[in-house]
Parts: sequence; structure tokens; C-alpha cells
Amino acid sequence: MESARLSNQMDAYLQWRQEIHRELTHYRGWLIDHNVQNPELEAKLEQALQTLREDRITIAFVGEFSRGKTELINALFFSHYGTRILPSGAGRTTMCPTELMYDHRATESYIRLLPIETRMVGSSLSSFRKIPDKWVFVPLNTDDPRAMKKTFSEVAQLKSVTPNEASAMGFQIDLLEKDSENPEKVRIPAWRHAMISFDHPLLRQGLTIIDTPGLNALGCEPELTFSLLPEAQSILFLLSASSGVSATDLDIWNRHIRDLALRESTGVYAILNKVDSVWDELEDDQFNKRVLGDIRAQCARQLAIAPDEILCVSAKEGLLAQVEGNMERLDNSFLPELEELLSNDMMRRKEHLIQKSVIKDIHAMLHGSRKTLLRRRESVLAELRVLKAEESDRQSQLEKMLSQARHEQTYYHKKLILLKSSRKMILREGGAMLEPVNSDKLSAYLKEAGKALTSSWTIVGMNNAIDSFFDNLKRDMTQLAQRQEKIQPLVADIYAKYEAEQGMAPLDYPRFSPKEYLTRLDDLRTKSGSFRRNLRKLLTEQKATSKRFLSTIVNEGSTIYRLYERAAKSWLNDVLLPLFQNAQEQKHLLDEHILKLRNLGNAEDNAEQRISNMESLLEDLDEQIAEVEEMVKGLRKPAPIHQSRKVIPMITAQFSNTTRRR
Repeated sequence: MESARLSNQMDAYLQWRQEIHRELTHYRGWLIDHNVQNPELEAKLEQALQTLREDRITIAFVGEFSRGKTELINALFFSHYGTRILPSGAGRTTMCPTELMYDHRATESYIRLLPIETRMVGSSLSSFRKIPDKWVFVPLNTDDPRAMKKTFSEVAQLKSVTPNEASAMGFQIDLLEKDSENPEKVRIPAWRHAMISFDHPLLRQGLTIIDTPGLNALGCEPELTFSLLPEAQSILFLLSASSGVSATDLDIWNRHIRDLALRESTGVYAILNKVDSVWDELEDDQFNKRVLGDIRAQCARQLAIAPDEILCVSAKEGLLAQVEGNMERLDNSFLPELEELLSNDMMRRKEHLIQKSVIKDIHAMLHGSRKTLLRRRESVLAELRVLKAEESDRQSQLEKMLSQARHEQTYYHKKLILLKSSRKMILREGGAMLEPVNSDKLSAYLKEAGKALTSSWTIVGMNNAIDSFFDNLKRDMTQLAQRQEKIQPLVADIYAKYEAEQGMAPLDYPRFSPKEYLTRLDDLRTKSGSFRRNLRKLLTEQKATSKRFLSTIVNEGSTIYRLYERAAKSWLNDVLLPLFQNAQEQKHLLDEHILKLRNLGNAEDNAEQRISNMESLLEDLDEQIAEVEEMVKGLRKPAPIHQSRKVIPMITAQFSNTTRRR
């Protein structure tokens, strides 16, 4: 029996995302059909559709070894196989960071393994992802669970090396086990990274699962800390009820996890696993609840969080219960509560991000199209009144309407010219705005940092190089933000004048948020501090690791800088788009209106047919208005996340219905 809560939520979210994609495609077709499309709006729609196509959901499991991370993955996602698909048991089982996903481009399921020796060259994981020949390819037979289990065990393979070799590859020797057959050597993972692709419903829908092996991996692979974990929507930090918060647990929490909880896009969960290990069958429920409550309170104090922010679970009991089909045992494992909270919160975060990055601007444009249609409908009604008027009044009304339409046509023609002039002014000011941040300056900073880092392997020299790099990026980005603040009043003034002339409600125009990127840069600099404080040890023992970390820090900073530049350029191109759309649609409407009025002036001999045609056009407009309103409604509709009972994480509530373990 597989618990289906997360699967149901993923299905609901995927369906909602597909509906949003359909509405955007529908709107694109509607704009083309009515000849009101323009290159800027087309680019905006294509960007939104691309964001939806590339959308993925990532869950990361983090913690020291023997905390039950892999067992929890088996329980949450793979219990329907009836066995532990991923290697899980006593001691260290996940020996290298592992990504589970579905590769749509592959023709078969596989495991790709990157040899641990690649750490010696100092190159990043991202660079090796682009070199397939460096990976060991292992076919995966998904039709046979036993064969899958055997193949997955390859991920946990170890090898013996000397302490010097292990240190050169970035391992902390005191955290490694000695080789029982050769005490002079230590055991390390055979693989640096594993990528597993196979056809599973959740993986096919875009879920990626990251399993990390502990502090040694987080300390040696900077991309886990600076890239993969920050990009995850959910991070589960696992503790063991039998050991509480160890020194290495606390190190992982403080250095790699705690600050991620402050991010709007990331949900961080502290999970107290293996609660079955402290449950004493010879004692009553109240005694066991007090014991577990004390453990949770102690863990909370050490992590500096509230006790009710730690969720209790027994991954082992949850897995066995699902394999057996034992609902009572499943409830007692608290796995359903964890899955419920995880799925609800994760989907809400994803929905919020899609609303913010895709729907908001398109929704405003749809409202503009709706207003244009309503105005067109008013024009048709006015034309109908003229057609139905007495013969003596018809001609004078037609002349009056035609004169008014021509006047408005001239007005919107001039307005488009003025808007183009305004855009040129904004782009001219924008050119000065963009000067501080550009690719040439970034290349110079990268060259300067690279030269400093390779020529000065001293603590002071390396820290100065990194500080200088961050200072340069921060200075440029801050200057751009300051110049953008000077342009913002110009934009607001252009909108205010247009809205006042039109008698319109305020339009919602694109905003640029420098704070988001400056905060990311500051966070990266802060996070790099814990590594830089250990430079003395790394320089003497782990030069390759030092090089990887410094390279990753510089690359991540460069990525933020480039994204910032791209966002600023996008804002400049899009900031007047709602006004252009409104003016173009109004002018297009008036062009059609004038043509209709001219035809009406020549329609004396066939007035009844003209009235019939206009009434048919009115019906068509009503259908279009209804069509646009449905698109607006479709984009406004929230994701159908299944609401469920509130999870009460207090110890007394979570254990109120618990029966003794057998």
C-alpha cells in the first residue's frame, strides 16, 4: 500500500499548471486572431510559457549519516515496490549525493556515476555534467524490483585509499572509517555523485529527489551548499531520536540549512526520525510521550527553534506499514502527517512562485484586452442606434460619430508616437542605468579574481580576492539600483498622464526589484564565510577542495550578477508594454469603427440587413468578452490543493492516539 497524499497533490498541481499553460496559449491565439499581437507581448508570453515548461519540484533530504534519510525516501515515494529499493540499513548507506529524477530525453532508465577521483582536478559538478564520458553508465531494469535494488546498491560502493589521498579529495579524515583489512587505509565513497533516472509517476511529473550522505559531502561539494539546496522547494533536515542533535548535526544546521529557512521559496523541516527506537514497550503511552517530548524539546533548544517546529516520524515503521497494508501501524508512524504537511506547503510555495513569475503581468494584460472589447461593444451599440434611428436623424448622427471617431483616431495615433518617444527616453535613461552592470565588467572581475586566486595561495590573499570580487559586484548592482530609482518617477508620470487622459483606473505595470538580487548576493557572501574561516586547514590539506569552493563561490556570484542584468534589461523593455497594448488595441478598434461608420453611410438601401449584421457582430463581441473573462478567471483560479485536517505538531497532540508498538 502506497500513501498517495503527495502523489494526489502533485497531480493537482500539475493539472493546474497545465491549465495555466492552456490559458496562456489560448490568449496568444486570441491576440493573433484579432490582430492585436506585438513583438514585445509575444516575447512576454513566450517567456511565461517557457517558465511553465521548465518548472520542476525538488525535495532535498539532508542530515548526518544514520539519520534515516534514505529510509524516509523509500517510505514516502517507493513503498509500492514492496521492498527497500534504495539501499537503507544500519550505518552509512548513502555514500554520495544522489539525484533521483526522470530524464525525458533518455530511451531507458539508468544510473550515472561520477568517480570520486574527479575531485582531484578541482572542477565543479556542473562542468562534469556536460561531459558524459566521465560518468559510469549503469542500465536500470525497472520491471524487476529485486534487480533494481541490486543495481541501486552500486551507489553505496566504497573503496580504500590512503589518508593523504582522502584528504586531497576533500574528506575529513576523522569522519572516515578505517579499512579493517588494511588499517593504514581509510574507506571513502567510490563515487562523487549519482544521477538516477527511471519512470516513476512523481518523477515523470517533474519531481527531483536529492539524497545527501552527510557533512563530508556538504563540506566537499560546494554546489550542494550554494546551488542545489537553495534551489529546492523543500528541505528535510533529519535527526535521530536515539542520538538527538550531535555536534555534526549542529554544524550542518548552522552552516548549510538554517539560513535557507528565511527564503520565501524554500520550506525547511526539522524531522526527528526513528522515534520507534526510544519507544519502550514495557512502559505506558504517557511515559513514552514524555520521553519523546523531552528529546524534542532538547533538540529544539540546540537548533534554536520552537519545539513544535520539529516533526516526529518513524520512517521504518511507515515503510513496513505500507508494505503490510497495516493502517494502524501507518498512523502510529506519523508518516501521513509528515506527508500531508510536506505536500500542502510545498505546493503552496510553487503556486505562489508561478503566480508571481508568470501570471501577474499576463493577468493585467488580459484585463486590458477585456476593456478594449467592452469599448468596442459600446461602439457597436452606438452604430445600431444610428441604424435604427429615423431617416432624418441617421445621417447627422453618422456624421457626428464619424467626426468623433476620426478625432479619437488622430489622438491615439499621436499617443502611439508619444509613447514611442517615451520609450526612447526610458531606453536612453536605461542605457545609463545599465552602465554599472555589464558582461565586460564581469569578465574583468572574473579575470582579476582568477588571477588573484591562482597566484596567491595564502589566507590573506585568497580572502582579499573574494572580498574584492564581492565588493565589485555589490558596488555595480547598487549603482544600477540607484539609477533605476531615478527612472521610476518618469515611468510613474507617463502612466499617470495616460490614465488621467483616458479616465482609466491605474494600470498595473512591471516592477523591478533590486533588493531580491542584492539579498541573494549578501546571502552568498555570508554563506561563504564559514568556508573561508577554515581556509588555513583547507590550504594545507585540501587544496583541490579549496579551489572548487572558491570557483563555485565566484560562479554563483557571477550567476546572480547576470540574472540581475537580465532582469534590469527585461524591465526596461516591458515597463511601458501595458500602455502600448492599450493604445494599439484602442487604435485598432477605432480603425474598424471608422470603416463600419463609412459602410453605414452607404447602407440606405439595405438597412435591415445592416442591422442584422450589426446584431450578429454584437453577439460575436459578447462571446469574445465571455471568452476573455473565462481566461481571466482561469488565470485567477488557485491550484486545487486538497485541503486536509490541520497538522498539530505538539507532542501531546501528535501522540494522543498512539498505541503501543508491538
